[in-house]
Amino acid sequence: MSNQVELSKEEIINDLKRSGVHLGALLHLKVSLKAIGKIKGGPSALLEALLDVVGPQGTLVIDSFVSSYPLPLSSEHAKNVSSKDSPSYAGALANTMIKHPNSVRSQHPIQRFTAIGPLAHELMDKHTPDSGGYEVLERMAEMNALNLSIGRKTVGVGTTHVAIEKMGFEKKASEMGVNYQKGEGKVELFKVNWNGGCGRGFPKFLPLYEKAGCLKWVKIGNADAVLTSMKGTLEVEIDKLKEDPTFYFCDDSTCKDCRLNWSHSTGSYLSVKYHSLLSILKGKFS
Repeated sequence: MSNQVELSKEEIINDLKRSGVHLGALLHLKVSLKAIGKIKGGPSALLEALLDVVGPQGTLVIDSFVSSYPLPLSSEHAKNVSSKDSPSYAGALANTMIKHPNSVRSQHPIQRFTAIGPLAHELMDKHTPDSGGYEVLERMAEMNALNLSIGRKTVGVGTTHVAIEKMGFEKKASEMGVNYQKGEGKVELFKVNWNGGCGRGFPKFLPLYEKAGCLKWVKIGNADAVLTSMKGTLEVEIDKLKEDPTFYFCDDSTCKDCRLNWSHSTGSYLSVKYHSLLSILKGKFS
């Protein structure tokens, strides 16, 4: 039986306020509940704490994405029809927000965001199948939103994908998609319409954010977290990618996504295979 002390909603509220989350904030969330620790009341209490801190004039936005699958869809994957009620793989807080009576979910078939607050409809209603996957975050950066990423293993601060799209980088990758509920009784196929980056390279930006003064390390419960200016981090990312378009690539020499899949990738198939074999041999004999 766990001896971990439960955190109260009031303790979470105090941590959020100390971190710099304020009344009226437009706040993008990336949250590991496990990193925070056990909260009395679970994810519902965390959501209540967040809503209390931003107040009735504040708006919360969270990634509540659904899975996509290789095309053509298998018969099994074809049954997984995306709708506004589809559960997300993005964690307990995302799924709690989806079920909240005041939440609004975007219409994009895969990159479905969920929002609660006075700006929810303005942000979510414009995010449709014709939108880019991360357009919500681009608009939030323009609106001087904050991002709160909780947990050391929580990848990114919400704007790196936006920077990659704005730079116009092209990716050579297999087609992915999902069936989605377009209207009453109508199901259509949607194909992925954005370029996804390898998240293992995104933490390389953290020292640059700190240097630019747009990132603050904070503590929420037991978790290390960062509070960032989305406008600030996006500016840092674009400036760096203009200087070095490969900066967001990870350092893993066996990563096909970074070494092979982008039009500006500099690796080769033979090099990736060679380093993959070395990694296997090292694992066997170490």
